Amino acid sequence: MASLLTRLCCSTLLIAGLGSFIAPAATARSVTDMSGHTVEIKDDHPPIADLWFAHNEISVMLGAADRIRVSAENPVDSPWLFKVAPVMKNAHTGVRPDTASAENLLALNIGLAFVPTAAKAEELRRMGVPTLCAEYTTLPQMLKSMDMTAQALDTPEASSAAQSYRQDMEATLKQLSTRLANVPAKDRPRVLHIARLNPLQIDGTDTLIDAWIQTAGGQNAATVSGNHRPVSFEQIAVWNPDVIIIGAPAGMPNAASPLRSLAAFKNGRAWINPRGVFAWDRYGAEELLQLQWVAQKLHPDLFTDTDMHKATQAFYRKFFHYPLTDQEADLILAGKPPAP
Repeated sequence: MASLLTRLCCSTLLIAGLGSFIAPAATARSVTDMSGHTVEIKDDHPPIADLWFAHNEISVMLGAADRIRVSAENPVDSPWLFKVAPVMKNAHTGVRPDTASAENLLALNIGLAFVPTAAKAEELRRMGVPTLCAEYTTLPQMLKSMDMTAQALDTPEASSAAQSYRQDMEATLKQLSTRLANVPAKDRPRVLHIARLNPLQIDGTDTLIDAWIQTAGGQNAATVSGNHRPVSFEQIAVWNPDVIIIGAPAGMPNAASPLRSLAAFKNGRAWINPRGVFAWDRYGAEELLQLQWVAQKLHPDLFTDTDMHKATQAFYRKFFHYPLTDQEADLILAGKPPAP
């Protein structure tokens, strides 16, 4: 009897040991966000709430589309995002960062959230939601935020995609810097970026918009700081930009608009910005394409070898694993949604 009990005890311990080996308890890792706050995230790849519009594209690019349970984005406003990553249609969409509640996120078992501000991150963390501030306003900060996201996602795919994106961005920045090095200030067009037409809003200095204007060989015609700054036509007339770039959702001003009297329109140097998975001209990953598109627009003689049609298809194939057709590339470059 003693021998039998001994064997049973040993077997029980062995099974317990094997069970412990096969299914270890989830540990946590520390990730420092863009505000400098360190957050502990479970290693079991928890469901995600991506509450910054621009950051959803980064999460998808890093291979986390199927983990997004709550998204600030929605299919009506960002149709290319949901076409490229249709699994996101299963998420709770249209949840704005300012209205997202910790109670609802916890009820959905959200174990990782991304938000655009340190204040919102702190609010959600106090309520028990592991939250990272992903905010950035410069190109180096964007790359840092992407690396942070890859670390938080903790997958080989995320790490590889972030590294590949960084390499491509650094190569593009080097190319632009080399080709534009000898372009004097007087030959760098003064560019105004219009975010909205009604009400009239522009993007000024201290923004990522200002960063791509300057990096692509332009100067920001606006003398105010910040995004979506209200402005009058009279002020724009005083600035008298050489080039006007308009966000795709705004569209071109109608024939009766006073904007049409500006030199940029008369000289054929007013363009609608491309828009794909996210607006190229805002804060998403397609910033890489934006830099190339603007540089070619501002300095066509220096970038005769740039084929934005092919570049767009290559980007979507590499980072979204999506085989963009010729027609789809044309629509994105024109700032239009996918065909129904």
